[in-house]
Amino acid sequence: MANSSDPVDTFVDRTFPCFLVPVQPWELVSGHDGCSLISAFFDNVRHDLIIKALEHHQMPKWVILYCTRWLEAPMQTEGQPELLKKRDIGTPQGGVISPLLANLFLHYAFDRWMERQYRHRPFERYADDIVCHCSTMNEAIHLREALRSRFQSVGLTINEAKSKIVYIDTFDRFNVETSFTFLGYDFKVRTLRNRKGQLFRKCMPGASKKAMKQMTQTVKSWKIHRSTTECAEDLARRYNAVLRGWINYYGKFWYRNFSYHLWRVFQSRLLKWVQGRHRCSVKKAEQRLARLRKEKPDLFAHWYLLRAANV
Repeated sequence: MANSSDPVDTFVDRTFPCFLVPVQPWELVSGHDGCSLISAFFDNVRHDLIIKALEHHQMPKWVILYCTRWLEAPMQTEGQPELLKKRDIGTPQGGVISPLLANLFLHYAFDRWMERQYRHRPFERYADDIVCHCSTMNEAIHLREALRSRFQSVGLTINEAKSKIVYIDTFDRFNVETSFTFLGYDFKVRTLRNRKGQLFRKCMPGASKKAMKQMTQTVKSWKIHRSTTECAEDLARRYNAVLRGWINYYGKFWYRNFSYHLWRVFQSRLLKWVQGRHRCSVKKAEQRLARLRKEKPDLFAHWYLLRAANV
């Protein structure tokens, strides 16, 4: 019998990261590496279930009216702007309200369902990216099959290519994947050093290779070395917000690797900028940059947010 407190079941008769390091070795990872758990989720989510969830929360009638209009707004096809396609499922891609409505839908379609069916199975969900923790591989396989059935009951399908079972523990395994990416972080077993200087192994998150590669490409696209007519203060005002955002988000975990990468990438571009602006050698450019940093240590975000002396 459907739970009356769950509007989906009733209808169908569904700034800074904080990570909980998994204590159970088996992870069912869905939507890893920036890909969604659900195939074409925003294109296939059902309007009637979203409206049912809004009515369950006793939203004012005008809110439900506007949400219905947003959902049913016709879609303009590329190459044929005069043709409008009627929408009966899915939310507008890029729409301001789409993430909110999708999150409300998944709260009942996944979160509340997990609380009822797998109360002791911890999980994390961000939008439609999900990580579920299991004690054994059989549990992970069983949960994946249950999720497949669950999403089919609400008109969705699991993205099979981007959902996987991962083993995260200090014991070596060669028949299964041992790392995964979630929210721009790589989760895997790393070698750490405690306060006494002793080495130990533990599962820890760290900025993913893909994220750091994207940072490098972004810094290169700025073409800082060509801004020779601008002063250092102008460069700081333009780029500090982005640098500060990266450091605040990725700098909490596996700090040394991330900080070294960001320092090397941005500092090398500043060095080329000094060379072009003052027409000097690499050695003299390094001296000028070191002198500027000593005079104005808070000028660039990576100078005072990264512990450069330890990088």
